[in-house]
Amino acid sequence: MQEGTLLLVEDDLLLAAALEHRLQRSKYRVLHAPSGRAALRVFDSRDFDLVILDLMLPDVSGEEVLEWVREHSTIPVIIISAKCEERDRIDGLNNGADDYLTKPLSLRELEARIKALLRRSWVASTLGGNGEDDNNGHSILSYGGVSLNLSTREVWLDGERLDVSPTEFKLLRILTERGGGAVSVDQIIRAVWSYDGYDRHIVESNIYRLRSKLEQEPRSPRRLVTVRGFGYKLVDVAAG
Repeated sequence: MQEGTLLLVEDDLLLAAALEHRLQRSKYRVLHAPSGRAALRVFDSRDFDLVILDLMLPDVSGEEVLEWVREHSTIPVIIISAKCEERDRIDGLNNGADDYLTKPLSLRELEARIKALLRRSWVASTLGGNGEDDNNGHSILSYGGVSLNLSTREVWLDGERLDVSPTEFKLLRILTERGGGAVSVDQIIRAVWSYDGYDRHIVESNIYRLRSKLEQEPRSPRRLVTVRGFGYKLVDVAAG
């Protein structure tokens, strides 16, 4: 049984071969693109469940590939790169990646991250975003002008539909369910990524992307605010 179809974008042919072999043994279907331009051609030709993306490519950069993928899809993207500075990781996550691993890679960790992202993506698309059936009979969840359809995974802000990724939907659901109460970073990590000790920058990056969609001035947020030293909460701006 195939576990999913992955697009591997990597110009190091030895590393690509090792990754293909390992992932195929784990029942993934892997298509390899050795350059950014090849990745764009392949991505546009078929459906993928996840992209593994190197940043330093010989033609079109990995950053450009990521930007293009995010314009056309919400599927998970894992960056693998020798760029290991904190700023590089933050930029990659802020630009739309769902995870960031530095080289040299731990193949076991890469597999674990792939499995976690695919599980979250598939659950979000089939069960409305939280991995649980909606037992209370309500398919619409609302707070402070934000409305989520738990069946179709659609989001509206003050009646206007928003385009959000599966990760953003799940994060927004947790905040909306809390109804204005604060949610800690650790609670978000466990609920969204099902992974204790996950890199906290990934929470900040998804909050950053949500603010760009929810706020008129994302740098001065009024609707999705930080609770200093704890986490985040939604605010009903119409309530004053």
